[in-house]
Amino acid sequence: MYSFRPFRNSDPPRIAQLWSCQPPQRGLAQPVSASVLELCLFSKQYFDPKGFIVAYDGDQLVGFAHAGFGPNNEFDDLDTSMGTTHMVMVQEDLWSTDLADQLLERSEAYLRERGAKVLYGGGINPLNGFYLGLYGGSELPGILLSDTNRRELLARHQYRERGRVVVLQRDLVRFRPMVNREQRKVAREVNFETLYSPVTHNWWTTSVYGSLERIQFLLRRRRQDKVVASATFWDVEPLASSWGLRVAGMFELWVDDECRRHGYGTYLLSEAFKELHKRGISMIETQTMLTNAPAIEFYKKLGFAPIDHGLVYRREAR
Repeated sequence: MYSFRPFRNSDPPRIAQLWSCQPPQRGLAQPVSASVLELCLFSKQYFDPKGFIVAYDGDQLVGFAHAGFGPNNEFDDLDTSMGTTHMVMVQEDLWSTDLADQLLERSEAYLRERGAKVLYGGGINPLNGFYLGLYGGSELPGILLSDTNRRELLARHQYRERGRVVVLQRDLVRFRPMVNREQRKVAREVNFETLYSPVTHNWWTTSVYGSLERIQFLLRRRRQDKVVASATFWDVEPLASSWGLRVAGMFELWVDDECRRHGYGTYLLSEAFKELHKRGISMIETQTMLTNAPAIEFYKKLGFAPIDHGLVYRREAR
């Protein structure tokens, strides 16, 4: 018989040990320490110990489930009408038992008690308050297609796929910037700028991204002194260390409406990739919804290739 209870401050070393004994998986950082978990999970302002349910078999921690919420429309507080089970993890040999199911049910009960009417499985923007750098990649992708145990768990509990993310990577070692008339024209019109640790503009983005090692690249039109494009990257740690690579994750790309389809995005990323490669970055990762055909085509022209998919799982609370 398993015993279940909310998180206690004495749990992180045992949680780290459970995590580090998980089977290898591309989208799961390995190994992790109690200090890494503290930084990525337990130190967050909105972490609620009651939403982190641990399972013990005697004095051995054998699993946990972590439930949480996203921001309200003003990004200054939590919205508890929608919740997600960010993670369910059990000892490897216990996936064939009903332990993961019991943990998921307790996670759902916590979310319903807080007022959730819609339940998700996995983290995805804006339900992205935890696990950046620990699961997924450049952003939280829901549940990775390669993550068989968690996908099967959610399917057993009537979660249905409501969207799909494509995860793409670009090797910088062989990257060569595009050179043509359009790109030379853009280069004459703009200045390329670098901004370290860009300012975040609300409580939620500060909580999610503020502690990450971030760098932003800008294109500023010379005559108007106007920013017309930007891209923001972070170092995807500690997950990238699991891959044995230095990886930059692009989680924000913006191009002014008037400049789209005129080569500004291509020029911005070409210059950004050159700068990142000088800094020792060997791989770029990004993601977008599978339905966003223009973005996927744009990334493919820059040499990105799909390496995984993320599934957005959802069901109504009962």
